[in-house]
Amino acid sequence: MLGTNKNAAAWLWDRWVLLSLMVLGIGIVSTAVLRLPQYPEHQAASLRQRIETASPTDLVPKDRLALEKDLLQYETDNRVKIWTAIVQAIGGAALLVGLLFTWRTLRATQLKLDIDRAGQLTNRFTAATTQLGAQLNDGTPNVEARVGGIYALAWIGRDSPEEYWTVMEILTAYVRHNAPWPPPDRRISSPEGTPDAPKPRSDIQAILTVLGRSKPPHAKSLRLDQKFDLRRTDLRGAEFWDAHLERTDFWGAHLEGAEFWGASLEDAKLLHTHLEGANLRGATLVRADLTDAHLRGANLDGADLQGSILQGTDLQGAQGLTQAQLSRALRKGAGALLPADLAPVAYPASAAADA
Repeated sequence: MLGTNKNAAAWLWDRWVLLSLMVLGIGIVSTAVLRLPQYPEHQAASLRQRIETASPTDLVPKDRLALEKDLLQYETDNRVKIWTAIVQAIGGAALLVGLLFTWRTLRATQLKLDIDRAGQLTNRFTAATTQLGAQLNDGTPNVEARVGGIYALAWIGRDSPEEYWTVMEILTAYVRHNAPWPPPDRRISSPEGTPDAPKPRSDIQAILTVLGRSKPPHAKSLRLDQKFDLRRTDLRGAEFWDAHLERTDFWGAHLEGAEFWGASLEDAKLLHTHLEGANLRGATLVRADLTDAHLRGANLDGADLQGSILQGTDLQGAQGLTQAQLSRALRKGAGALLPADLAPVAYPASAAADA
């Protein structure tokens, strides 16, 4: 509907511009044709009157004849110049009208291309979202087709910045629906009874990879609702290597054993998240909210926590990282860049050698 209104406004603007230029051109040409040819005669009228009223003693016949000849030549030359200018003006006006119609044709062609592109984008979008629900004959997810749909949507978000957040909302909704917490099947042990390391399904990991690699358009002017929503999801063992997850909402998500090595988690919401055994080595958590996050066994070596929201501050009353949480982390958080409110822990030499 908005695109239709814009097209209608553009059509009215084109008509108004065309009409204005036509009226202006007709006015200029009419003035040139009706008034300019009289200009030499008006200019020479006073001089001719002086010649005709001069007495024989003031102007002898020979000089009078020569002067009248020069005056006639002057009027003739000026009329030729003026009519030449009029013809050139008419030609210029015709050229201007031609350029205007050419411009209108180009505009119409561009409009048609935009409409065709929008149609192609709609078809691509429909095909990609249809792939997200692909199933095999036995009713199980067709993971290969779904991964293809995921990357097709990612290409749409890259090629059409205005559709970026629509694509991201669809992908994150897919994760919340297909990898919820608690999971429908809580069995996480292998048939032999040994603990199994859960990993996200291939299509879920593909979406997480897309999210981590994508770059939001106009990142400096994002609205509050423009963020990745991964609340209460089962992302145990997920891989987020060097991912860009700024402002991502992981509230209540299970991220046990997840790989966040080098990830950017500035302003991320990690409230009530389960990060037991997660690898946060070298991750950036500036201004991240770690309220009640479970960090038992989490690797924080080189993690930047200096800007995290701290308990007791007045930043919207949020509670965040505490010494008790750090004490449960791997080597009690040794090697992490800690906020000033938390007691720094010396990085053991043995740990440095292991790194």
